[in-house]
Amino acid sequence: MSVLKRNIEEEKARIRKEIRAVKQNYSFEQKKELSLPILKRLEQLPEFIQAKTVMLYWSMKDEVYTHDFVCKWANEKKVILPSVKGETLDLKLFEGADQLIEGEHYGIPEPEGAVFMNEDEIDLILIPGIAFDREKNRMGRGKAYYDRLLQSLSSFKVGICFDFQVLDHVPIDEHDIKMDEIVFQ
Repeated sequence: MSVLKRNIEEEKARIRKEIRAVKQNYSFEQKKELSLPILKRLEQLPEFIQAKTVMLYWSMKDEVYTHDFVCKWANEKKVILPSVKGETLDLKLFEGADQLIEGEHYGIPEPEGAVFMNEDEIDLILIPGIAFDREKNRMGRGKAYYDRLLQSLSSFKVGICFDFQVLDHVPIDEHDIKMDEIVFQ
């Protein structure tokens, strides 16, 4: 591993640790409350308003809370959720919270059905992250699930996070995919 790559990895590890510590200052209920104005801002984006098919995500306890948002928009748009399959993310149609099963990794509920193959139909993708910067760079949890997925998709990419997750600069490498927009509050 080159010195530069090692420095980038060390910086990413430091940022992940710092953001995790800040998140622990907020209860789950506080994070749910902080999520509401963020999702309102997302709903006002022209790209979201115009989108017919959106890929959202079923949030983990430390992320912008999306469960109610996913259910709400599934009545008006085709909603796709990611499903962890080995080292990749399969895309599956969301057909209701009662149709979710525990995922392969992290225990995140995900759709049980068939893989959604019409990736070119996806107009907008909502992407969580550990940190983002003003240049619309994203830093994830380090497994590169989204980076691998986004290489093959031309959809409008929206990063979503709490305001304390937006930094002046996040370290990036050649695999990291830039966002088209970042929504936070």
